[in-house]
Amino acid sequence: MTTLTHYTLLNDEEAYRAAVDEILDKAADQLVIFDHDLALLHLQAPERVAKIETFLRKQPRGNHTKRLRLVIHQTHRLDSHLPRLAALFSHYAHLVDVRQSPANLRHLADTHILADARHGVRRFHTHHARGALIREDPAAIQPWLGRFEELWAISTPCLRINTTGL
Repeated sequence: MTTLTHYTLLNDEEAYRAAVDEILDKAADQLVIFDHDLALLHLQAPERVAKIETFLRKQPRGNHTKRLRLVIHQTHRLDSHLPRLAALFSHYAHLVDVRQSPANLRHLADTHILADARHGVRRFHTHHARGALIREDPAAIQPWLGRFEELWAISTPCLRINTTGL
């Protein structure tokens, strides 16, 4: 791991996962995730599910709105292989939005998790461990947040939440 002020280069899976954990811990109001299918993020691990739940339970700062938004290319893993995460999203459905990217953009191979428009971890390519951890640097996060917002706007809602019994 090489560190430059607020920017840390990541060169292996261990460093990448530690960076994901750090970003999940730092998130206070907004957490956005862009990923292929959530597999390499290991969000289904009990400790990461707990971190996401802690984020969702925290009171937002000031007049901010609490949100967890995800854009994923493939939904089958969330639908069938991530029961802890799906249950958490169902329980906090009022705070979680999941969308699927359009078919013509599913070739995009990077991934990122951004917290509060100030922190983030990026993986330059899904199949390679290289990435970057960015702390307390809104200017460095802004291009990736802008890209996420563009993807969000053209993606389709896809989270199926069971509401029987209401």
